[in-house]
Parts: sequence; C-alpha cells; structure tokens
Amino acid sequence: MASGTDAPMPVGLEASGRKLRVALTSVIAAVGLTATKGIVGWQTGSLGILSEAAHSGLDLVAALITFFAVRMADRPADQDHHYGHEKVENLSALVETALLLLTCLWIIYEALERLFWKHVEIEPSWIAFAVMIGSILVDASRSRALAKVAATSGSQALEADALHFQTDVWGSLTVLVGLAVVWAGRQWGVAWLFLADALAAILVAAIVLVVGGRLGKRAVDALLDRAPLDLMERLRAAVKSVPDIQGPVELRARRAGSRLFVDAAVSIGRGASFEGAHAVVDQVEERIRAVAPDASIVIHAEPWRTANESLGEAIRLIVSRHAAGAHDIFIHETGGRPGVDLHLEVPGDMTLAEAHALTEMIEADLRREIPGVGPVHIHVDPLRSPSEGSIRADGEAGSVAARLRRLALSIPGIHDCSHISVRQVGGRTWIACQCAMDGSLSVAEAHELGLELERQARRKIPGLDRVSVHAEPAQP
Repeated sequence: MASGTDAPMPVGLEASGRKLRVALTSVIAAVGLTATKGIVGWQTGSLGILSEAAHSGLDLVAALITFFAVRMADRPADQDHHYGHEKVENLSALVETALLLLTCLWIIYEALERLFWKHVEIEPSWIAFAVMIGSILVDASRSRALAKVAATSGSQALEADALHFQTDVWGSLTVLVGLAVVWAGRQWGVAWLFLADALAAILVAAIVLVVGGRLGKRAVDALLDRAPLDLMERLRAAVKSVPDIQGPVELRARRAGSRLFVDAAVSIGRGASFEGAHAVVDQVEERIRAVAPDASIVIHAEPWRTANESLGEAIRLIVSRHAAGAHDIFIHETGGRPGVDLHLEVPGDMTLAEAHALTEMIEADLRREIPGVGPVHIHVDPLRSPSEGSIRADGEAGSVAARLRRLALSIPGIHDCSHISVRQVGGRTWIACQCAMDGSLSVAEAHELGLELERQARRKIPGLDRVSVHAEPAQP
C-alpha cells in the first residue's frame, strides 16, 4: 500500500494544480511585459508601444481575474451552489471582454487624435525593437502553455487568456512593423510614413475587438445557459440509439465553466418493471458518456404506451398504478364496444367506501386511456393475509393424501401426483401437490386440469379449503 507522500494525486486536484500554476505564471509574465512596454513607450513616444503597454496592463488585470476565477471555480458544490462554482470562469471571461472593449476605445481615440489633430514625435530606438521582439517571444510561449492546459481542463478562463496572448503576438508584430516603417520614414525623409505607428495601433485595436467579441459572446452564451448546439444532435442520436427507447426524447444541455450538464427525459414502455426501466436508463447514460465523458447527467424515465400493448396489459397497468391487483379479467364486446369485467384485489380491512372510491378512480382511468370502452364492472375481492399452518402428520393426513392422489390419477391428462403435503390452517385443510402432465400442453390447459382436480377434491374430501397444484412436465 502506498504511503501518503507516494500516493498519486487525485485527477481533479492534479488538473486544478496545473491550472493554478499556469495562471500564476501568466500573472508574473504580464507584470514584466506591462512595466517594460510602458517605460519604453513613454521614452520613445510610440503610440503603438503605448497601446501594447495598455493592452499588457489589461492582460495583467485579466490574468489576475483568471487566477482568482480558476481558484474559485474548482471549489466543489456546496449548500448555496448546487452546480458548483465553475460559472465564475464564464463571468471572468465576460469581465475580460469588457476591459478589452474599454482599452480598444481608448487606443482608437488616441490614434485618431495623432492622425488628424495632434503631432507626437516618435523615436524608434533599438530598445523599442528589442522590447517588442522579447514581448512576442514571451507572449507566444505563455499562449501555448495556457492553450494546452485549457484544452486538457476545458477552462474557458484559461482559454480566454490564451487567446489574449495570441492576440498580443499579432499586435506586437503589427507594432513592430509600424516602428520599422516610422524608422524608414525618418531615414528616407518620407513624412507620411510617420503615420504608420497610429495606423498600427488602430489595427491592434481592431484585432483585439474581433477576438474579444468572440470571447464575450461565448461567455454570455454560457451565462445564459445557451445549449451547445454542436453537441445536441450527437447527444440526441446517442440516446435514440438505445433499443428500448419507445417514444419521444427531451434533451437539455448547458455549460458551466468546463463542465457540461445534460438533462434527458426518455420514454420507456410502461409495462417495464422498475429494474428493467433502470437498466434502460443505465444504457442511456452510457451512450451519453460516449459522446460527453465528463458530463453531469440526470435522466428521467417517462412511461410510454407502446403500439403493440394489448387491452389486457393496459388494464393491468392501470390497476397496478393504484397499488392494487387484478385477476379474472374478462374482455367482451357490447354494442360494438369493448366491455371489461375484472376482480379487484384490495386489503381485507379496507372500508366499503374506500373500495368504492378506488373502483371509481380505476374506471375513470380506463375510460380516459381506452377510448370507446363500454361497460366496466369491477368486483372487489379481499386479499387474504398470509397465514401460518402446521403440517399434519397423523394417519388422517395420509388418508387425505391418498384420496387426492387417486382423484388426480382419475383425471385424463394427469400422469402422476406426488409431493403431497396436508396442512391444517384455522381448522381448515390445505393441500399442496405436484402433478405431472404432458409437456406439450399449453399453460391454460394445464391450469384447467389443476382446477378440475381442485373441484373434485372439494366435493369428495370434507373440510378441504384449498388445493394448490403445481404442474410439471411428465418425464418420458
């Protein structure tokens, strides 16, 4: 057995640790880039570098937000947040988008000022080029690191950071080209090339707006529980592939951070047992997990009346719905409509008023679910409570058993009668036996032979209250 230090870290904690480490690294890198770009941009007067410094400052704020959002999102569900805290990541991405928008508006405003109304002298020194090249290398490295962890963990906050820094790479390249054009203008004395820095700043802002708009839309979609349409059709096809799904399927899904929640309502034949329905639900869950392995799944089973359900099956299901049993169900035609006679089994201590109310509810359900049903007659039978009896071992019991066996062998179709037990219950005699019959008989035919033995035994054995016949195929 592994010790506490050697035991492997749980998968969830390991993933959480990776997310926190990469988020903290992003914060540290953002601090260094923001300070360096700000100083060089102020010294050179380059709006492109200053816009990049402002963008990096925004990245610092976004990285801090992401760091705290990742920490909070990994908290488990509690009494106040039944679905966990992962939507904090979606909220974090939305805040980052708002900050992006504000920064881009400032950059565009300042660029237009420099293009049309204000002149600013730019000094494109080698330090400026070195800072931008270094910024590109740092941003590319941390963008790859964030994207890798975001892909494995499904973190939208980390994905937002990765896209930010990918945008920084393109923005820095644009500013680098702008500085190069300004430097060329100074060398060749072409005044209009000085405008390249402001134009580069506008291009950076445009790139940021496009990427930020996409991030913002995804964050809003998650916060408003927009269904992931790319998954819905695959999930629906997976659920409908379960053979025992009989009717319509209702499917809902939403994302919270990196987690997917799926709610499904499936239709299962209403004649299925509780365990059978549970087995079908397990199959549905397996098919959903094949499409979305880490989804949190809730499945509700709805009873569905199948097309091949017989009238007798429908009657038994309606009766069982009221926690009652039925036997001797007789379906007949009266005036072109199906009529129903049945014996309803209810507890013997139920009052007559309660039994009558129960029959009325069952009849109402029959008429609602079986259109055109004719007369319905329900006979109420009291259920007998289980009784304990003792087996008689005296000579009289042996005589009763012998008489029963002679009666059984006198009935055509019964080949043997054995394992006869005689019990005395409340002063009445109960007999149980096994009768060997032709194995080719139908169940109904075998049952009728057993009833015939019971009828003859009641007539010829005094005090007999009950005969239980177990039919078995005769050995060849």
